[in-house]
Amino acid sequence: MALGYVPLMVLATLAIVACLRLASTAIDVRSAAAAAARQASLASTPTEARQAGGDAASVSLAGRAVTCQPSTATIDPGAFAPGGQVSATVTCSVRLDDLYGLGLPGAVTIRATSRQPLDAYRSQP
Repeated sequence: MALGYVPLMVLATLAIVACLRLASTAIDVRSAAAAAARQASLASTPTEARQAGGDAASVSLAGRAVTCQPSTATIDPGAFAPGGQVSATVTCSVRLDDLYGLGLPGAVTIRATSRQPLDAYRSQP
């Protein structure tokens, strides 16, 4: 009877690891999107906004190469006028192929979008 429970416990443990990996990555991707949008909203020009937002997302996801490979950040500065809005979308691919026996796909894509308003009283570039 004990031999029957061992495989079930191994599968249950792998399922818990998969759920924790997905949840942790979702939190990290949301955080990276928020950081990217915030940094982009502080920039002076749309070009600087794209650069600052991309850099912030990369820094936020640094060290997550095991679970978040590859990742992309897309910054949409919109009209980039006072009172406008900047949007940042971060996409990350979570690897699950190393969790054998669960029949999970090789990778799951997680995407998060965050928006930040531009200061209504900022000076025009």
